Amino acid sequence: MKDNTSEEVAYSSSVFIRVIEYLSFGAAVFSAVLVVFTLLMTGYSVFQRYVLGTPLTWTDEMSGFLVVAIVMLGAAETLRRGEHISVDLLTSKATGKRKKALGLWSYIATAFLAAIIFISTWEAVKFSYTIGVYSSGYLEAPLWIPQSFLLFGAGLLFLISVARGGESLFKRGDD
Repeated sequence: MKDNTSEEVAYSSSVFIRVIEYLSFGAAVFSAVLVVFTLLMTGYSVFQRYVLGTPLTWTDEMSGFLVVAIVMLGAAETLRRGEHISVDLLTSKATGKRKKALGLWSYIATAFLAAIIFISTWEAVKFSYTIGVYSSGYLEAPLWIPQSFLLFGAGLLFLISVARGGESLFKRGDD
């Protein structure tokens, strides 16, 4: 995997794009912290269950919420760094304008999907908050809180997609 981080940040001259990139990086750092927290929480739960014989009832539900947060908070940074999933069969063989067109198409498709996720999640968060929906497990958490990570991640993914697509479209040369 190649790391385009410094090259791409240097190319991004817009303050708006730099702010989005810093938000993306911050979300990825928070996502990494959540990975460590989830690991520690799961280890503690296993210790409680198998060593002390007192299982914790809320950790499975919390882990599920955290996995969604981890994925959504890391998605924009992954795209920003150029490490998102791609169809190498097409992109590795393309050159010049075709490669640029495939790259632009991938940013458009990602932005479209992120917008759909954002809009549907916005409705779900609004609904959950308005009527006070809580999770059905032992945690009984207000659902709008874990849903908000999906909303934030989709919004950030959309912004990164649009920013990278715009850079790709207006960048000189066939690279």
